[in-house]
Amino acid sequence: MTYTETDLTAAIESLSGTALATLTQEQRDQLDQFHAGGPDAVERLLPGLSLAPAMTVLDVGSGFGGPARQVARRVGCRVLGVDITPAYVDLARALTEATEAADQVRFACADVGTLERSDFDAAYTMHVQMNVADKKTFYADIASRLRPGGRFAIFEVCRTGDAEPAPPLPWSLDGTDSHLVTPDALRATIEGAGFELLEWVDETGWVREWFDDVPARMAAAGTRATLPALLDDGMTRTLNFAVAVANDVVSVYRATFSRA
Repeated sequence: MTYTETDLTAAIESLSGTALATLTQEQRDQLDQFHAGGPDAVERLLPGLSLAPAMTVLDVGSGFGGPARQVARRVGCRVLGVDITPAYVDLARALTEATEAADQVRFACADVGTLERSDFDAAYTMHVQMNVADKKTFYADIASRLRPGGRFAIFEVCRTGDAEPAPPLPWSLDGTDSHLVTPDALRATIEGAGFELLEWVDETGWVREWFDDVPARMAAAGTRATLPALLDDGMTRTLNFAVAVANDVVSVYRATFSRA
């Protein structure tokens, strides 16, 4: 199991020297977005989701909750985040309670396939399916939770060719729980699960530039509470991911689909 971090609230408060409730948005942006691209990647997903304030959105693999809070803050809709790592859900709840999004965002420690609702207006994943071996079932479970015509967006990592990135990585410490596929295979699997493709964009070049700017963003935030600092061997994992992107071993795709 790659995601074994515990006592995350204590770690954040120790590193930052302040309580969760007094973190600035810029400081939270350095630690609660568990994907390349940070909050800017969420902004790139939003137009394709066509959200409105009255809608309810499903965040699958919600991590520390940064994207869910950002979507609620930007659009005014309600968001349910689900994640299978208890410590991540606990931190997502604690961070949300310290923000203005507390009335709009909820988190559950659950597999998406166990949810009883089937009326979500939209859903998204951001750097999630790399850990999922049975992607066909995973995407079919998401499709069955959306109303007909509901939008689904992804921001996901793919294997560019036959080579695998060197572990440890943000999603895998030793490679045994890394299940990367090519972009074509991912697209075909999602379409086969009951989705119609609306947009498919290679964001690898943009992500490469984002990684180049990471040191400057960390310095500007003025906090030691960053995502790499919270993860086991986090700096090495982040660096290996950046190297894999730079060397075209992995690619990052953004896409939007409609549930058939």
